Amino acid sequence: MLFRSIEPRPGGSGPTGARATEAPESERDEPDLEAATITRDAGDGRHAWIVGGVVLALVGGAAASYPIAAIGVVVAGLGMLRWISVDRGLRGITVIRRIERERVVCGDPVELILTVRNRDPLPVPWLRVDESLPTELELVAPSEAAEFQGTSTRIAARAELRNGWTLAPYRRITRRIRFVAGHRGVHRFDRIHVAAGDLFGRTIGTEDRSIPVTLVVRPRIVATTALDARHDWIGERPTRTGRIDDPSRFAGVRPYIAGDPVRRLHWRATARLGQPVVKRFDPARERDVVIVLDIETRADDWRWANDGRRTEEDQFEELCIVAASLARRFEADGAACGLATASFTGSARRIAFAAPSAAAGQSGRIGDVLARLGSSPSAPFPALLGGMARLTRPGTQLVVVTARDPRPCLAAARQLARSGFGVELLTLGPAGPEHARQSRRVGIPARAVRLDATWRTSRALELVG
Repeated sequence: MLFRSIEPRPGGSGPTGARATEAPESERDEPDLEAATITRDAGDGRHAWIVGGVVLALVGGAAASYPIAAIGVVVAGLGMLRWISVDRGLRGITVIRRIERERVVCGDPVELILTVRNRDPLPVPWLRVDESLPTELELVAPSEAAEFQGTSTRIAARAELRNGWTLAPYRRITRRIRFVAGHRGVHRFDRIHVAAGDLFGRTIGTEDRSIPVTLVVRPRIVATTALDARHDWIGERPTRTGRIDDPSRFAGVRPYIAGDPVRRLHWRATARLGQPVVKRFDPARERDVVIVLDIETRADDWRWANDGRRTEEDQFEELCIVAASLARRFEADGAACGLATASFTGSARRIAFAAPSAAAGQSGRIGDVLARLGSSPSAPFPALLGGMARLTRPGTQLVVVTARDPRPCLAAARQLARSGFGVELLTLGPAGPEHARQSRRVGIPARAVRLDATWRTSRALELVG
């Protein structure tokens, strides 16, 4: 009996298939197969089958009726077989669940691999595994699913997945189920319900097992070629501050000059030369770039509220897509890129901060942070922007991505610019061009951008002001 169906789960969402903002503390490829709850059919009739078979065999032997005696032996044998099956329950059945790729981009296919194995010498006539699924994962059904209703996959409701098998002794079966990651976030698969039965359709045991698996869905990435016309985030550019030394590029020593910091003293060279000397470093070739993301959305903007095609959630997803696309673009340019935003990511920290780095895979690490972001801000954005002077070194380029009125944070932006930081705003939303003009009036470079379509289908970032 092979079947696979998806049915709505009564009672709302449960502990499995939940969408979270944080991955579990430990992620293992080999899940914990310890059963949390084990139940058996109390009225299985094992004793009645055995007693009835023995009585029939005795009666048939006393009456010299070999057919009745043979029937009694068969009935008693079936009773003994059911006794052994119920006694062992599901101890010989192993269920392993894993995901082929634990980190994907929104819209990518996801393959859930479910493996069942019978370690007993007795067959399992039927085995069923039920599990809850995140509603954001869309099942990819076979092309013939619409023709064979009842035995193939039903896509009406995506809440519970049911799989069934018939297992021969020492048999192992692997089933691959394909989904589409339809929404950014951290999706958790946890508990499954396992049930098995005998040839007569009666249940020999049920278990609830915990097999934790985590799927991290990063935001989509779109093209950012529209921003190339005024690209001055990295590379050489005029600055009003002195050069920024790179501590990793040691260039020698020089005589100590009054005012040099004591931590720059090279003590071994000072002792050898008999006069104080300080370390000298070459200047940094490229500037660090940090994306400062304002996740707060304001639906009270009448232009946004009257746009029936968009909601606050859509606006938040667009912000994440723009931030992920910028990170990918900076990484391709060889820049040291980072991210800062005021949001909880499943930890006690109020600020989600990825330090600037030019290492390979930095855009992926920023995507993991964006996947864990919640839509509720953990601190006011002006406070976050003002605190960037403590999180980054002077000379860092700050790219502020926001979808609301920037006037509350312009004072902090001007203070950072006077301190030697580069600050530029990217504004989104229907009022983006106006917000960009407000920033430029006070001397803060700003541009208005938008996606060329909805956040689910967009391909590129457009410059609109």
